[in-house]
Amino acid sequence: MKKNTVKEKLRAGKPALGTWLSLASPLAAEYMAQLGFDWLVVDTEHSPIGFETTIQCFQAICTTPTMPLARVAWNDPALIKRLLDGGAMGLVVPMVNSVEEAQRAVAAMKFPPKGIRSSGGGRCVVYGSDYFNWANDEVAVIVQIEHIEAVKRAREILSVPGVDAGYIGPNDLAVSMGLPPDGFVTHPDHAAAVMEVLKAAKEVGTPIGIHTFSAEHANMRVEQGFQFVAVGSEANFMRQAAMAALKQLKRE
Repeated sequence: MKKNTVKEKLRAGKPALGTWLSLASPLAAEYMAQLGFDWLVVDTEHSPIGFETTIQCFQAICTTPTMPLARVAWNDPALIKRLLDGGAMGLVVPMVNSVEEAQRAVAAMKFPPKGIRSSGGGRCVVYGSDYFNWANDEVAVIVQIEHIEAVKRAREILSVPGVDAGYIGPNDLAVSMGLPPDGFVTHPDHAAAVMEVLKAAKEVGTPIGIHTFSAEHANMRVEQGFQFVAVGSEANFMRQAAMAALKQLKRE
């Protein structure tokens, strides 16, 4: 059995820290996996990555203790099935705005009798011939609460059996509120919505996460009680380091 260390940390009330992979690069995935993050999410929603390259990213991550996760492009059982068969040990499902949509995500990620996932095989068998016996317990179901309508229903969504964690997408949440994208959550109404979700998560006992864009911001969120916390992306890290170096260069 392959133990999902991210789920273990979440169950124990500990933070699980990671970042996003958006460059569609297995080489970047390999570099990032060597650094010691708890998890890496291959973003198949907002990056140009293809399916075969996604699998190559999983393969690179699997050379380390870091957990290979992915964000599926949409809450679609066909897309979910392919990523899980490809070896994702958990999926972040975007725009889950209702109990029914959360139940749909759970069902797509569970083998019968708990769900509707097909047991046709795939690369997931590299985790062992017993994969089909433990996958329902070890694969992480993480639903994104990234719309103001989802905030209003956060307690119900996070109470759906099989949901392992929620995850706030601050930019989409801001846009749904008629505000500019705001990863640092500076508008008071936006901040209040984020804290409302955190309160709901604590009340129902389901771990909650959020995307951040700096280590300082991530540490603040962990102190507040967020557990599944992302810090930027490999693309952001690259841009920030390049910009910092460029500012120090003497050009005259």
